[in-house]
Amino acid sequence: MKLNDILEHPSLHSIQVAAGANGLYRNVSQVGMIDAPDINDFLFEGQLLVTSGFHFTKNPNLLHDLIIGMHDINASGIAIKLDRYIYELPTDIIILADKLAIPILWTPADDFLSLTVKRLTAVILETQNTELRQIIAINQQLSNLNAQNITYQHLLDQSAKVLKTPLALLDSHFTAIYASSEWVAQREFLTHYLRHESGIDYLNLSASTRIAFNHQIIDILPIFSALNENKAFAAFVVNESEPSDFQMLRQQQVMNTLGLANSRTDLLNETDFRNRSGFFLNVMQGGLSDPAIDNYLHDENIDNKQCFRVAIIDFVQQNTIIESHQFEIRQQLTRWFISEHHLPVLTFSHSQQLVLLINEDIDTRQFLNQLFQFLNTQKKLNYPFTMGFSRISKSIHKLSELYGQANNALKLTSSQHPIMRFRPKNAQELLDLLPKQESDIFVEKTLGNILKNTELLETLKSYVFLHQNVTAVATALFVHRNTINYRLKRISDLLGVDLEMPDVLVDIQLALLLI
Repeated sequence: MKLNDILEHPSLHSIQVAAGANGLYRNVSQVGMIDAPDINDFLFEGQLLVTSGFHFTKNPNLLHDLIIGMHDINASGIAIKLDRYIYELPTDIIILADKLAIPILWTPADDFLSLTVKRLTAVILETQNTELRQIIAINQQLSNLNAQNITYQHLLDQSAKVLKTPLALLDSHFTAIYASSEWVAQREFLTHYLRHESGIDYLNLSASTRIAFNHQIIDILPIFSALNENKAFAAFVVNESEPSDFQMLRQQQVMNTLGLANSRTDLLNETDFRNRSGFFLNVMQGGLSDPAIDNYLHDENIDNKQCFRVAIIDFVQQNTIIESHQFEIRQQLTRWFISEHHLPVLTFSHSQQLVLLINEDIDTRQFLNQLFQFLNTQKKLNYPFTMGFSRISKSIHKLSELYGQANNALKLTSSQHPIMRFRPKNAQELLDLLPKQESDIFVEKTLGNILKNTELLETLKSYVFLHQNVTAVATALFVHRNTINYRLKRISDLLGVDLEMPDVLVDIQLALLLI
């Protein structure tokens, strides 16, 4: 408790302040009675030292050094028995005590030191017992509020009464989503200041911070959240520069209550996300009829005619078990980024992938580039990732087709090209998908008799790809036209086919592509 609160007790009115009055805010955690020349060796943080001052008369520098030592260790003050050995304080001692805010008190001359210590201790114990009973009552009151599942507004109003100061609840984007009644009118002003003028990196804020806002001092404390990327904050108006231990205990009770309420909200949000993921997976797998899809979209306020592109974020180390926490971090950071910029993007998870449904009005590549840069700056992500997205946009009813395109685009990504758009395969790429054994059999069956004859094979290839123009073939191969006709007749005889038949030319062209 604070020294000035202790001195207000009726039993201690005879104690007077001699110097260092600006330090009466200091907390007192213990009272010690020491009369020894080496007092500095027995100092503790929060200690109120009671002494006769005998040794100060023998060594004038001892009091000077003691004040400095108490300041260094953050002790609470010195109480000296008046007119026992010391009758007044030197001017330099008063100046030093005022400068370092170390209170020096006069205790009554007719009181034994032990009686002074007893009175001080009794007041501290009495106050602590009273505060303990209040803390228990506050804890019970706030616990009952949580059990009743009341609104955040009511919870903040009750918390403001407990703390005797206005407060606001901030979400992970530093938006004041709720505030106690005295502060409701300032919510938008506070939000704008925090987000745009405070300079605080709220995504990575993990410790309390203090700011000046609207001629007031504000403490911002992170609220416990089961999901760190979805944390919230409490903003309190600070009524005293150094809150007492009791005030800090009350504040902690409020923080615990808000943390419990916030965790409940987190759980509801995660449940919604998992339910939405389940819906989209059913759509992808063809497990829902169009009317069922439309009904769900209507309930979720999603336009069933709205078209989306699909993008997939996947870790580079595919077919590797990556700890589940990394998936949660990636999901939460992505969802935080989307919400931070108010983007019309839906998300759901599928296996080791995070799937994004991106409104067709968004420049998909630009959005993914920005998201990629953002995620790459987050030290919490320990694994590289890539992104693939669909070429076309369609309604959610066509989600399976869009997902297929995005998934195929992922196969084209690399560390040099981490973001790829789906493109249809050309003829050569499609042929490359054939099993090698099948393609080898087809080539042997179609071109087997000339495969080892480089001259004939080159002539046939030129003939097919130059649209059967003999003159063009002769020019390309630097031979006479009659030579080409001779070779073509020989190829026709060896293969046993008519090179003028369209179906024969198709088979030959495919075989040449498969070589």
